Amino acid sequence: MPKKSVTPTRRLPKVETEISFIEPPAPDEVEIPEQKEHYQLPARFGAVPVDEAPLGWEVETRRRETKVTKFQHAYPTIRLPFQEVQRVEFGHADHFLAENEKDRKLRELFPSGANRLFFGDNLHIMRQLPSNSIDLIYIDPPFFSGRRYNVIFGDKNEVRSFSDIWEGGMPGYLVWLNARLYEMKRLLKVTGSIFVHLDWHAVHYVKVEMDKIFGVDNFLNEIIWRRSTPTGGKVRSRMFPRDYDSLLWYRKSKRQTYNRVYLPYAEDYVKKFFYHDDGDGRLYMLQTVGDYSKKSIDKFRKQGRIYETKSGKLRLKQYLDESKGILADDIWADIKNVRQRDTQRMHEKETIGYPTQKPEALLERIIAASSNEGDVVADFFCGGGTTPAVAQRLNRRWIACDQSRIAVAITADRVTKVVREKIGALFPVPDFTVEHWGVYEAPRLETYSETQFREFVVKAFGGRPESVSPAIHGVRHGVPLYVGEPSRRSRIGKADVARFAKAVYEERRANHGVMLAWNFGPDARKAAQILAARENKRIDFVRLNLIRLESDEFREHVVSKHKDYGPLLSFIQPPEVRVAVRRIKPLTYEFDVSESVSLNKDGAIANVQWDFHHQAGKFISTQGYTFLRDKKTKRAVLVVEYTFPKAGTHTVACSVQDDQGGERTVVQVIKVR
Repeated sequence: MPKKSVTPTRRLPKVETEISFIEPPAPDEVEIPEQKEHYQLPARFGAVPVDEAPLGWEVETRRRETKVTKFQHAYPTIRLPFQEVQRVEFGHADHFLAENEKDRKLRELFPSGANRLFFGDNLHIMRQLPSNSIDLIYIDPPFFSGRRYNVIFGDKNEVRSFSDIWEGGMPGYLVWLNARLYEMKRLLKVTGSIFVHLDWHAVHYVKVEMDKIFGVDNFLNEIIWRRSTPTGGKVRSRMFPRDYDSLLWYRKSKRQTYNRVYLPYAEDYVKKFFYHDDGDGRLYMLQTVGDYSKKSIDKFRKQGRIYETKSGKLRLKQYLDESKGILADDIWADIKNVRQRDTQRMHEKETIGYPTQKPEALLERIIAASSNEGDVVADFFCGGGTTPAVAQRLNRRWIACDQSRIAVAITADRVTKVVREKIGALFPVPDFTVEHWGVYEAPRLETYSETQFREFVVKAFGGRPESVSPAIHGVRHGVPLYVGEPSRRSRIGKADVARFAKAVYEERRANHGVMLAWNFGPDARKAAQILAARENKRIDFVRLNLIRLESDEFREHVVSKHKDYGPLLSFIQPPEVRVAVRRIKPLTYEFDVSESVSLNKDGAIANVQWDFHHQAGKFISTQGYTFLRDKKTKRAVLVVEYTFPKAGTHTVACSVQDDQGGERTVVQVIKVR
């Protein structure tokens, strides 16, 4: 039920870029259900090719002890800090912080009171979110239908992830998805449920796995979404055209939230059935009285709702203006695809331009049916942000995640646009944050205080922060850690080495320490060598490892867990953006960012968004300028034209993303004539 609303102060949202470190909670365990009756082997037919455990589920037996390692063999857990790079404010932070005080799970999930948009690997992000905290999950994972189709935005993270998925064929795909479905089950509340959007390639395989993870009895529906009508080559194919997707709906328990959805009657249906009229203009249809009691029938009779036929049979009047409509079933044919030609005008305002975009009406139905106002909705493959945008409009809290920085930028833009449309509404609007996991913006780290920076670096290195000694900032596997200053121009010198070595030996009685910093001076390395040379000669020797933050050695603790984990931890730079403006004709201007460059290794500009009516503090891309691609090369369009509605001073903002995760927004004021 919606909570009592407070009329908010009317003001425009602003963007706050101060970074804060967010401590992730430790996840709880969640069990795979025992379903011995369902998976028993029938003697008559012999063995069946179905295992009780989902693919990728590992069980180790050592010294006669059995230990369930879940999906740790395929995807070992690594814990890294979240870096908050942006907070879009809407003026009601205190309201939602107060709400957090009433609910511990809400406080753990939204520690700053804001909805959260993550950039990074969704499996590891989910592992750092609290159990039993989400009401509804919708995911649209990559279909098992080919690499080119699934790589939408072109980020290196996205390309690498999809390459990993396909290497193991269908079994590899299922292990990859199962590890994530397991975490989603853990995150769901006991009243929660999950929708998984798939196509014919993998839906039947995934259902078998979800039966194991969630339990056969917790399967609710396979919803068939007829997304389009056959056109082109489908009409000429030698089989029935495939024009549907499947949505597998599972609950966590029998207590799941469900609100019935009714569809409006078709015009011909109304003409066929609602044709009775007693002269008062109210149309009605006649229904049998069914198993109504005599008392109820007498009540209906007094209300004038009973109709008696010539043969004496009783009928109940169902008035059109009181009817909710037709109860929606598990076949949805009334919602058309965003890219369907005959419905493109209908979806014009929500169209972004990528091939797998889902219509908002689809998510509206799912969210309305399976959650209530104030509930938490999550999408861990959020793409262009349809789920969080609809959740925002329907007054739900939300969590969203994507491995593409372009997708995250588009989602942030889209949610901000939704809130802008709702300014002045009765309900307070929560802020939202953009948070990076594993891919960190180096320049933003320089804005940290020394305490924040040291805590962040220690955690990124896999250690535990400490503040007992001013010279020791953390510990990893019992080894003391020292962290340099936030500024990238700073260097560790021999005085720092001597001070840390003294603390390591005298305070911890240890002979080994690690120093972490952006840079080390030659005198620092020489001092460390002198200290290490005392080994086997003096009792007070100290061996120090001097590790640069951007080095392979810094991320060794991640790579040691899994050989493919190296790219999960990196420090990136925003691109250098150069905008050239040229007047073409009255009110029409050309905007060129082709001279912009990525400052990251092997990086390239991957997407450009334009806001030609920018208002200070918030970026909202102009319709049609969110995700532009050249039709031939499929690369980002770097030169665009725009016609302003009138002459005068205009503020134009440009958001540029590279394919390594770097992003920068520049703002320019021009005089249009």
